[in-house]
Amino acid sequence: MRTSLILIFLSLTYLGAKAQNIKNEDLIYDDKIHTVLFYRTGNQMNPPVIRLGTNDKLRLAFDDMSNKSYLFHYTIIHCDHNWNPTTNLQKNEYIDGFEEADITNYEFSLNAIPPYVHYEAIFPGPDMRIILSGNYILKVYVDNPSDENVIFTRRFFVIESLARFDVRIPYYPKKLEYTRMKQQLDVMIQTPDMFNDEPQLRTFLTIQQNGRWDNAKTGLKPTSVTSNTLNYDYQYGIVFNGGNQFRHFNIESYWYQSMYIRQIISDADGYVVILHTSYPRTGKQYETEPDINGHMLIQARKGQNTNTEGEYAWVEFRLKMPKIHGADVYILGQLNDWQLDGKSVMIYDNSLQMYRGSIYLKQGYYDYIYAVLPDGETRANVTPIEGDHWETGNDYTFYLYYRERVPEYDRLVGYMTMNSKTQN
Repeated sequence: MRTSLILIFLSLTYLGAKAQNIKNEDLIYDDKIHTVLFYRTGNQMNPPVIRLGTNDKLRLAFDDMSNKSYLFHYTIIHCDHNWNPTTNLQKNEYIDGFEEADITNYEFSLNAIPPYVHYEAIFPGPDMRIILSGNYILKVYVDNPSDENVIFTRRFFVIESLARFDVRIPYYPKKLEYTRMKQQLDVMIQTPDMFNDEPQLRTFLTIQQNGRWDNAKTGLKPTSVTSNTLNYDYQYGIVFNGGNQFRHFNIESYWYQSMYIRQIISDADGYVVILHTSYPRTGKQYETEPDINGHMLIQARKGQNTNTEGEYAWVEFRLKMPKIHGADVYILGQLNDWQLDGKSVMIYDNSLQMYRGSIYLKQGYYDYIYAVLPDGETRANVTPIEGDHWETGNDYTFYLYYRERVPEYDRLVGYMTMNSKTQN
């Protein structure tokens, strides 16, 4: 088992070294970088969203498994609603001050195997102020921001609260065959008079379920405009799979085996955590179980400094089920940045009749779910393994963009989050 984990790690190192096709997504390009956290200050569970013209700040933290410290830099890039760089804007039109900054706050780990360097930064600061709303990419790099030097990218949002959302999730959807399974979102948005200028052409609505981007609804247009209200009344509605509550496990401590952990192995090379074998939940009755909708909370046991004393482990996932042909099975959640990639794909073990996968994780509490990605597609489906229930408590985030005329760029003029179970 130790040999197989080492081989997996070496393959990821090779992939990380070659994969330098930089995308405007939440991606890590250097295999030495782990546990990237990016959130509005105050609570690790906050999304990376700040309000334009306020003192809101974002906190960035990450670990580098190198044996020495580096001077990392960062810059930001304004994007349109589809996450393409805004070519009509120069950086000095959305940044007041310096266009890049250094990450100078770092600490070496203490007694951790393997050792690492923990980095942190708070921004924006007085030397780099953001003066336009919209989608942004944070790009962290060494030396200069050319593709080969980028170590990771992260999305964040600067909002203007100029719209008010009215969203309902009816029990009976327009397509009755979706009853008790899918979640239909009925959306109306109250907007100021200024947004009545060509709203069908100049407004774009994005809806995100939990932290996922692969199944987000993007570029939605209002079906009608009445007074100051944008109505999204599609023939079959705006529909998401209900899915199921997320699975979870707790590795805040390696001293004891918490629920869902089968075994913890410790030796001179570090830790391996083997989770109890999972099984499909399709066809089973919905059960309410608290979750944090796919997110993670990086936190070591009491008495440890999580930043520098938190340790890493290879966490092994096992899913007992027949092999799905023509598709891959992925572990999905914030624990892998919601990415459907080689680090989260599971390998089928014919001898054990189960899927197996491993992810390198720091001490903390983690949510995850299993998703199926058919060959040739980019949108994964959780329902073949997890089931499909209207009662599931999913988080939905709504982003309303308005395309300004001069200069032409997408303002983020409306933002809201709600939970389907409470509809708040």
